[in-house]
Amino acid sequence: METLRTKILGFALLLAGLALCGAGLWLLLSPAQYQATARIKINQDMPPIHGNGQVEPGYDPYFIQTDFEVIQSEIVLSNVISTLNLSEKWGEKYNAGNPFTIDEMIRFLTQRMSINLVRNTKLFEIHFTSEDPDEAARIANAIANAYRDYRMKFNRQLATNFLQALEQSYQKDEGKIRLLQSNVDFLREKFEIPTNDFITQSQKTEVRDIHEAQPDQPYWEEKRELESEMQFDNLVAAKIKSLKSDLQNPKTSPVEIVDVAQPPKFPASPNRWLGATFLAIGLLPTAGGFLLLKSSFRRAD
Repeated sequence: METLRTKILGFALLLAGLALCGAGLWLLLSPAQYQATARIKINQDMPPIHGNGQVEPGYDPYFIQTDFEVIQSEIVLSNVISTLNLSEKWGEKYNAGNPFTIDEMIRFLTQRMSINLVRNTKLFEIHFTSEDPDEAARIANAIANAYRDYRMKFNRQLATNFLQALEQSYQKDEGKIRLLQSNVDFLREKFEIPTNDFITQSQKTEVRDIHEAQPDQPYWEEKRELESEMQFDNLVAAKIKSLKSDLQNPKTSPVEIVDVAQPPKFPASPNRWLGATFLAIGLLPTAGGFLLLKSSFRRAD
């Protein structure tokens, strides 16, 4: 019975020691992995626009989550793959010279990249890990550039759609203003109301008294509606002018590359010190288990 217990204890120590030694050797012998980081700033400068051209005010609560998904999407990563010719280069390196498909490349990229938001800021960090430090920095920067180009194109299209919706609204308002102006001119002649350019102070008082005495007079209703429409029309015209100016000469970029990724000098993984520690610790139970098994077999003999 004592011999059986010794064998069980020896096997347990041997297996535990071998596991620790295996983990240590894996950490020591695995190729070094380098992580490069590009930092970008994202500006939510254009509110979302619905299909009918109406603008939704306020902050989009899903803005950050949406951008996380967009950065890792095919629409961005496919440009990285084509710009750096990664399908052919990685095919030669990892696939016996056969180019990878776009789906395979996107899966490889997403496995090696990570994104995190710097707390209480609009800064995103794009991390990319590779065995080659230069490649890690090159791909991290390519992802940042591809996302910046996508957002610039997207925001420009968004602003263009908004501008078209405003211009359509402006044209409709212009037609309505012409009709209201025609009605006001007709009613002014009908009620013999002098134009504002020739109204004296006494006439203004008289006109005001007439208006107060006859509040249902159609002229004043039409006039108030005309003035309201003209004020709104001026606001729309100013917004159209501002949008056209921004499209021709953008004031700010929707995405700013704050820090360009640099080739890292030291690997991010594996942890060689931890590997050496596992190996050193694992040798003790391995040796102890081996000795216990050896002694138990001698007793059995």
